[in-house]
Amino acid sequence: MRLQLIKKGGLPLSFAILIALGTLLLLLPGVCRHSLTPVDAFFTACSAVCLNGLAVVGTNEFTFAGQFIILVLIQLGCFGILSLSAIILLLAGRELSLSNTLIMYNLNDRFSLGSTESLLKTIATYTFIAEAAGVVLMFPGFLWQGFGFFRSLWYAVFYSVGSFCNAGIGPLPGDIAQAGRYVQVISLVLIFLGGLGVYVIYDLLQMLRNRHHPMRLHSRIVLRCCAVLIICGTLSLYLIGLAPVGSDLTLFDAFYLSISSRTAGYSPVNLGELSPACLTLIIVMMLIGGSPGSTAGGLKTTTLAVIFAALVCSFKGDNAVIISGRTIALRTVLRSFTIAVMFILMAVFGGMLLSAFSPQLTDRQCFFEVSSALGGTGLDAGWITPHLTTGCKILVAFFMFAGRVGPLAIFMFFVRREKPAVLHYPEERVIVG
Repeated sequence: MRLQLIKKGGLPLSFAILIALGTLLLLLPGVCRHSLTPVDAFFTACSAVCLNGLAVVGTNEFTFAGQFIILVLIQLGCFGILSLSAIILLLAGRELSLSNTLIMYNLNDRFSLGSTESLLKTIATYTFIAEAAGVVLMFPGFLWQGFGFFRSLWYAVFYSVGSFCNAGIGPLPGDIAQAGRYVQVISLVLIFLGGLGVYVIYDLLQMLRNRHHPMRLHSRIVLRCCAVLIICGTLSLYLIGLAPVGSDLTLFDAFYLSISSRTAGYSPVNLGELSPACLTLIIVMMLIGGSPGSTAGGLKTTTLAVIFAALVCSFKGDNAVIISGRTIALRTVLRSFTIAVMFILMAVFGGMLLSAFSPQLTDRQCFFEVSSALGGTGLDAGWITPHLTTGCKILVAFFMFAGRVGPLAIFMFFVRREKPAVLHYPEERVIVG
């Protein structure tokens, strides 16, 4: 068994194949309690594989077999076909070839060629330990609510995997809002750990093993950016909720949404009852997303940090982007702006298309739906997804797929195109602004 070389289009194709297989499995008899259309099966499979959470059919409408299929699709979508293949090889005691190591090295943004296999083992170990711990901790929470032993165990498994993978899908009719505060707290911790990124976890583990190991700039950026986004998001949502026309959010609800809206699709409240200001803020956080190397989608926190640093340096008149005494490579700055522009344009274009074909929805609802699909969040502002037309369901599914593989495809494009500069052209100023 060998991990094949990534060819052009290999990443999107691997996810597309997984979605196609999931669609066929969900159309099997006995999977859903009522007749499931091919479009709804495709949408559900796409949402599970892309770790999104938007649903046209509630997960509680599926039988145990259907829910199990959805859970497997979530777990496979979490690892990705390519990383999963490499992890299977390593867990089987096999070593990656040089070409395969180079593939994963490029996929992991050239984290460290010598640490590629160690990083992959960390991904597998970290994922399974976190999910197993979530099951153990969630299980008594569901038991206390009287769900019974086997149902509590299944709910604990599903919500543990769903939370860590930032999938936002659950078998409860009211989802995480009906799970109680204890389960919500455990879910929130798993969401944060899943959205933090394996690069940061790997770095922290190296620091624990060797106290002289310095924390990488990437990890410092992620931790600082997450702290700022969580604090600012919590305070903003809570203060907006206190306004006369606000949504009366509790501090815990605001804290939960400040994390979940950037990564997972779970919500402790009905988003359809939130004020327009809250929904607008959530749209921004959904587009920002989590951190690189995580199960979250969106622009990523490091992308936002590099863009912000570039703006600050530009205002200061600096000729280079500097963060914590380190110069950021020009290709990284350009890549950050490329991804940001791509996401914004796709969100605007998608919102306009959905608004044109769904006149019953407001513009804010359309932009919310598209941003949720692109950001891989899966939050639904008022349970409007099931009421979309067939064409609009396919459109939203496309944006879910684009949000999942788009940044990866762009990154691989840059990797293939990167080459040492052999010519330096004359510099000339262009008037801007």
